[in-house]
Amino acid sequence: MQLSKLEIERVRYGDKKGQFSGLIKFDNEVGEVSITLSKEKCEQLFMVCADGLIETAKKAAQELTCTVIDHKAAIEQDL
Repeated sequence: MQLSKLEIERVRYGDKKGQFSGLIKFDNEVGEVSITLSKEKCEQLFMVCADGLIETAKKAAQELTCTVIDHKAAIEQDL
């Protein structure tokens, strides 16, 4: 079986408002299996991904900072 879908979202209304809920699907030529993810399972997945998310956010911030600095220098040259 192969992962075909992983979906996590924050509940927007009801008793579980503000909590995460999710769905994970696996499939192959024989069929499909869907598993509903509890709040706890969603949080465990976030823990697995946390280091990668932090590193990606740092890289994005660094690239944005460089772009802003380059843009500022170009504007100053035009003045």
